[in-house]
Amino acid sequence: MPPGPRRLSRTNRSQNECSNSKNSPVTPAIEPPILPKHFPFPNISVESDALFDFLMFFFAVVSMILQFLNMYKAVWWLPQSYTQNTVNFYLIDPNLVIFITVIFLRRLYYHIACTLISKALSNKYEELSKLTRGILFLFFFLIVGTSGAIVIGNQPKTSILYLSYPLVVYVILFGTQVRPFFETVSWCSKGRPPIHACSSNPLDVRRECEHLKSNFNDRIKQICFTSIVNAYYGGFIPFSFAQPQLVFDRNWCLQHVVYIFWSTFVFSVTHMLSLRYWDVMHRSVLHLGMWEKVEPGRNLILVTSEWKDDVLWPGGVLVKHEKSIWRAMGDSNSNEPGDKSLNRYYKLCIAPSHLLFLILVLHSLMVLYQMIILIKTHMWYKILAQAIMLFFNYYGMYKVFRDFLVSYSFYKPSEESGEEKDTGNSTKCTNANTFEPNPNRTRGFKGNESDKNTEAAKNSDDEPTEDR
Repeated sequence: MPPGPRRLSRTNRSQNECSNSKNSPVTPAIEPPILPKHFPFPNISVESDALFDFLMFFFAVVSMILQFLNMYKAVWWLPQSYTQNTVNFYLIDPNLVIFITVIFLRRLYYHIACTLISKALSNKYEELSKLTRGILFLFFFLIVGTSGAIVIGNQPKTSILYLSYPLVVYVILFGTQVRPFFETVSWCSKGRPPIHACSSNPLDVRRECEHLKSNFNDRIKQICFTSIVNAYYGGFIPFSFAQPQLVFDRNWCLQHVVYIFWSTFVFSVTHMLSLRYWDVMHRSVLHLGMWEKVEPGRNLILVTSEWKDDVLWPGGVLVKHEKSIWRAMGDSNSNEPGDKSLNRYYKLCIAPSHLLFLILVLHSLMVLYQMIILIKTHMWYKILAQAIMLFFNYYGMYKVFRDFLVSYSFYKPSEESGEEKDTGNSTKCTNANTFEPNPNRTRGFKGNESDKNTEAAKNSDDEPTEDR
């Protein structure tokens, strides 16, 4: 009989398939998840909104003055100089200065007006009606429009476009809402403050995380808009409204615009994204968790659990969702597999020190660059401008470094060892760097059964397969 591959009968093939399926690892029964326990966050001082707005107004006005100094400096020390002043004040348009100052005063004006109205009506600050805010906005817009019309009267008609660019950015970011134009932290598009409430209901956890994510996006918009307004009106508008025959260092003035933007960005981040705010989001993502997609490999894994939106899943469990297999990350998982938006929110908030470290590095590089420029420059107005800007940036570096140091020390146990330490209680959480569950802590598989299944899978790979 000629040699050839040996064929098996249908009965033998069915028996081999059944035996192979029996050797495949099967997920055992799911144990209930362990809810994370939170411990009290250290009390870090944060300035009030009114104080922050005053400091931001002071910084913006000083930055504007330094930009005018860069453009209109004088050489009064020369024997034949026609002026005895350090700045050519007669070349500066006072109407433009008033217009920019009024723009910077918008939040202080709103704080003072709200305080007076609250005392007069015996009402709380947050309970001001939309009509009251609308009246305050119309009155402020009337002042800004009047001063802007005076500025445009002495300039070409195309200059109105320069003054209205931030308004276009505002409409793109916030639409027709009035509150974000005046308020910083207290405003939220959903109308609810950012708070965390521990819950074992996955629907409530996802709803809370969606709200906190929306609030975080609103604050990022506020940070970007505040930085753009200060840099644009404090640095670019004086630069663009200069006389055509004026001679000045344009590159230096543009560099000053970058200084204003980044310094405002750092100040706003340390205030609007305070450590207490990061702690609220970190607590929420401990309940949220994340799903990691398991790529199909050589070993056949039989997953019998289908993902359900009303089930709180433990860490390490395998589920099926939309024809894919997913592994739960974190001790408690309420997330939906494949939700990229909530996954980004989880990765950002599980380790807040990462973003703070990035901001600290960038801010330190800018401060180092300013110090090098300060050492090398020999012009008096550049030395003065750099020294003053460095003074503000030192304060910003202190706040960013403090937040990073506290955040790194506070969340380091949860990032490295997967545990949060409390007075008398311990809270387990997922490694934020690798997002890999500890096999000894996995509750989707029982310890001994998981090891046996793993060994069985390895033995099945090592055994030679029979030709069929």
